[in-house]
Amino acid sequence: MATDHYPVMPQEAAEALSLEGAERVVDATFGGGGHARRILRELGPEGRVVGIDRDPEAAARAARLAEEDRRFTFRPGAYDEVLEGLVGEGERVDAVLFDLGLSSYQIDEAARGFSYVREGPLDMRMDPGRGESAADFLNGAEPAEIVGVLVRYGDVPRGEARRVVREVVRRRPLASTLELSEAVRAAVGWKERGGNPAKKVFQAVRVYVNDELGGLERALSAAERVLLPGGRLVAITFHSGEDRIVKRFISERAGRCVCPPELPVCICGARPIFRKGVVRKPSAREVGENPRSASARLRSAARTAEPLEADRLPRETS
Repeated sequence: MATDHYPVMPQEAAEALSLEGAERVVDATFGGGGHARRILRELGPEGRVVGIDRDPEAAARAARLAEEDRRFTFRPGAYDEVLEGLVGEGERVDAVLFDLGLSSYQIDEAARGFSYVREGPLDMRMDPGRGESAADFLNGAEPAEIVGVLVRYGDVPRGEARRVVREVVRRRPLASTLELSEAVRAAVGWKERGGNPAKKVFQAVRVYVNDELGGLERALSAAERVLLPGGRLVAITFHSGEDRIVKRFISERAGRCVCPPELPVCICGARPIFRKGVVRKPSAREVGENPRSASARLRSAARTAEPLEADRLPRETS
C-alpha cells in the first residue's frame, strides 16, 4: 500500500490557477488529495473546493479532508458525468483542475491491478464496481481489437502489438497482472532502452477499460460550460494521447485572437472561447524526488466572456 502521495507540479498548478482567495475551484481528479489541499491553502474563508473522483477509495480520503476543512466538499463519480451534472444544476466556478492518470495509491496498491511489477488481479478499473475489467477485455476480445487498443492508446508499434496479442491469446485466460507482464516479455523480450515493455501495454489496456480519452473529451466540453468568464482551466497530462486531446481542445477554442490579455472580451473578431496560458514541465528537482512526474505536462487556459455557439443562436418563441 502507498505510504506517500506526491501531487505533481503543485506549485505550478497553483500559479496557473491564479487564485486570489474567494474562488470556487473544482479538483476534477481528487486522488490522494494533494492538489486539493494545496488549493485550499491559497484560498480564503470564502473560497471553496469541490473534489471529484470515481475511485471508491478516494472517497474515504475526501471524507477525512471534508471533516478537517469545511470549505471542501466531494462528489463521487466519473469527472465527465459530475461536471455535466454541475452544468445542469446551473453551477458556475472560477477554476477547474485535471491531474490525469493514476494516483500513487492506485499504482502501489497491487490489489487494484494497475501494477505491471506486482502480483494482483487483472482489473485496472478506476471504479471496480463498474464496467468490464482488463481480464474481461483481454480474455474475450478479438485479437484485432486488442491490437488496435495497444496501438491507439499505448503507442505500441503495430508489429510489436501483434506479437503481444498472439502471446496473450495463446495464454488465455489471463487472471493476474504478472501473467500479462510475462506474456509481454515472452512476446517482445526486454528492451535496453524504454524500460519494461509491459508499461505501454498496461497503459493502453487501462486507458481503454476506463474510457479515459473519451471521458476527458466530454469533461473538457463540460468544463468550458461550467467556467465563469475569466475562469482558469488547468490540465496535467502524463501520456501523449491525453496531452494531444488537451492541446487540441485549447487550440481549437483559442482562435487567432490578437487582443491584449487584459481585455475581458475579444474585439478583433476571432471570438475565442479560451486564451492559451502557460505550458510547464516538472522541474529537474521534482523529477529527481518523484520520477513518476517525468512525463508530466501542464497546460492552461483562461475562459473568455465569449458565449458558446449554442448560446449565440436565437431562441425560438412560441
